[in-house]
Amino acid sequence: MQISFYVLGERYLNDNAAASSTASAANAEAVLNFVCRLTQTVLQKSEHSLVIVDDQVERLKQLDTQLWSFDPVSFVAHDFILQEAAVSQLSAPVSLVSTLPGGFDGVILNLAATPLPLSVETTAAVLPERVLEIITPDEAGKQLGRDKYRAYQQLGFELNYFPINK
Repeated sequence: MQISFYVLGERYLNDNAAASSTASAANAEAVLNFVCRLTQTVLQKSEHSLVIVDDQVERLKQLDTQLWSFDPVSFVAHDFILQEAAVSQLSAPVSLVSTLPGGFDGVILNLAATPLPLSVETTAAVLPERVLEIITPDEAGKQLGRDKYRAYQQLGFELNYFPINK
């Protein structure tokens, strides 16, 4: 299984941030824009569905709104499930969830602060096709990225790194 780290650079954040009253709000907007773009790319390139996991319900709500209006010429069909869901409840190509459903074998975009609870031994029967992680350029984001990278590396997964500056 592949785990891909998308490392957002300062230039990306500056070029893609909305005019906002605070830098953190502008950065949050730029991250959501990247998530929407990455979602479209995954849907175009993968035959699997996408689950976006986030432990911040408010950010999931913002993403839900943004996916409806992100691109005026395309439509990202998705559902938003707040309670713990079973794989059988995932009916749209993209699902926004606060807890990863067990046994999901598609693509997972993890926005949560912790690595996904994956283990080669316990989930050997059903592993996701791919896991995507987004790292922001602030010190807290970099440290979370290092912690996630180390955790996945110790589990023996294939790791990829993609710097994003445009």
